[in-house]
Amino acid sequence: MFKVAVIEDDIPTSNQLREWILSAHPDITVEQWFTRDDAEAALAREQYGLVVLDIELGRERHAGVALINAINKRASGTPVLVVSAMPATIYRGIMKALDAWDYLQKATFEEAEFIDTFLEILRALPGNPARGPTA
Repeated sequence: MFKVAVIEDDIPTSNQLREWILSAHPDITVEQWFTRDDAEAALAREQYGLVVLDIELGRERHAGVALINAINKRASGTPVLVVSAMPATIYRGIMKALDAWDYLQKATFEEAEFIDTFLEILRALPGNPARGPTA
């Protein structure tokens, strides 16, 4: 079973991302986390095939950076797709330097771009979970 973690403190945004993921690939399991502490605990105990996360969680402006570092310490090779309102001109390069797969700036992308990026990541993974009844 392929699992995706959506780490986003804004519940409507988190739900939208979950729905887009499931519309692209309904047989994926999506787990949602809304705080850095809950996300860190989940990342420590679960193996996710992909993580979609926001940089800013609650009042913690760079919680996503800490989470990416935690993912990288596990050396699991888990791809990270960052979805944040922080300016892409500044943060895309920073996230790439942290080995994030890509960076999408909120309010500047549509569902189709998110799904295309999501499926691109899946196609690049070993075992290619995008090869399924809906891919």
